[in-house]
Amino acid sequence: MNISMNLNRFLRGARVAAMLLAGIFLVPGLRAQPTEQTVQSHFLFIFDTSKDMKPRGEAVQKTLNTLLATSLGGNLHAGDSIGVWTFGQSLQTKGYPLQSWNPNAAVSIASNLAKFVEAEHYVKSTHFEVLQPTLSRVVQDSERLTVLIFCDGESKMSGTPYDDAINQVLNEKSAEQKNTREPILIMLRSQLGQYVGCTMGLPPSPLNYPQFPPLPLPPAPPAPKLANLPPPAPVVVGQPLIIIGKKPAASVPPPVTSPPPAVVMVVPTNAPAPPTNPVVVKIVDLTPTNPPPVLPVSSSSGSQGSLLVGAGLLGAAIALGLVFWLRPHRKDASLITRSLNERK
Repeated sequence: MNISMNLNRFLRGARVAAMLLAGIFLVPGLRAQPTEQTVQSHFLFIFDTSKDMKPRGEAVQKTLNTLLATSLGGNLHAGDSIGVWTFGQSLQTKGYPLQSWNPNAAVSIASNLAKFVEAEHYVKSTHFEVLQPTLSRVVQDSERLTVLIFCDGESKMSGTPYDDAINQVLNEKSAEQKNTREPILIMLRSQLGQYVGCTMGLPPSPLNYPQFPPLPLPPAPPAPKLANLPPPAPVVVGQPLIIIGKKPAASVPPPVTSPPPAVVMVVPTNAPAPPTNPVVVKIVDLTPTNPPPVLPVSSSSGSQGSLLVGAGLLGAAIALGLVFWLRPHRKDASLITRSLNERK
């Protein structure tokens, strides 16, 4: 029993952990998905009040009922604004108050529109020229605008990118629609100040709705501004030093300009021979670090002094030799020495 309970607890904990991990991985993906920019849509109904439109009042009522009952094919949403204009020899823009669309009140809105148009003053003929200046300003000021024009087709369209195509249909279908007492519908659509589509309807045939192009994505947030830091100092890279050749020899110390004084040793002729294993004597350089300055001596006087010194040494050597040879014999000589001398 305890094992079963522990297993159930473990499984519940594992499911919770899996859900948390899934949420962690899904949230960044959801944030990364771009969202389309939302705009408010406006709808403008324009009615031609020429005398040829007067007998088409009942057909206009039926067409309005069909359009609004279907919310213009699903294009009219709750809260969208609806405006109403009429034009004959001049344009009337303030006869019908601007209202917000409510799908639950579609029937009453259609009925009120039909009654308003029927009560208008009808004139002999109408002209699209009186409509275009104000309509162009509304197009430029609207993010999304749908214009529905109810007309008899006797006037020529102007001021839109679709004038030639519209006028061609009007020339071909205006007489037919007049005979059946049906209006001609012109639908224009604009987005962000530019016309983006046009279609024409011949009631009682259904109306086609041109689709809006996708809205541009909202601009990305500006990058954070960094502090005004001084630019880094440029890094100077020197040319590489390349040495080609042999390794230089070790530096040799310069020769000593003033050699150490020589030591003269006088060895008598009968001096004993030097030992077989001479003692190695370490000669220490006694040259002073800062030798005294040497007085300049002329070459002639130097050579004469050397000769005098040499002659003195030679005379001393001769005198010493004579002294040794001429000294008297000692009287305490041995018997052997005296016998030898007597024999002579």
